Amino acid sequence: MRGHITIVTGYFGAPITDEARRVAEDTGAALINLDREIEKRDGRSIRRLVMMNGEHGYRNLEYEILKELSEAVESCVVACGDGVLYDDDSRDLALANELIIVGDEMTIDELWDNAKADEETYHAFMCFGSDEEKRRAFEMFIERQRTLFSSL
Repeated sequence: MRGHITIVTGYFGAPITDEARRVAEDTGAALINLDREIEKRDGRSIRRLVMMNGEHGYRNLEYEILKELSEAVESCVVACGDGVLYDDDSRDLALANELIIVGDEMTIDELWDNAKADEETYHAFMCFGSDEEKRRAFEMFIERQRTLFSSL
């Protein structure tokens, strides 16, 4: 019998890992941080992996590990980055299991404050330009996320 997998993702700047931890504690399921699992298996940081293999290579690794976890016997809660649903295969897998999207109730200012503090982000728009340029790019990014998440 296959275990139950809960995929927790959300907006850039949302407390995805905190919510995944809460769900894991409430259900007694194992908690897996997908980015940490990728780093462990690949040996590189997510930022380095994206730099060397591109986002497409990173999304392929996400999918392969999510697929493996979804076929496992054990139940688990998987904390995923804010972009896991951009990949068609990962999105289909998430929709075939339990999906939790975090941050819809947060304001753009709350998301922005959290996103600015994320020193591990691979989002290039957060690494270059003035604060005003970063904020504009961030707001456009959140709007694209809202469009995707509201369609699910």
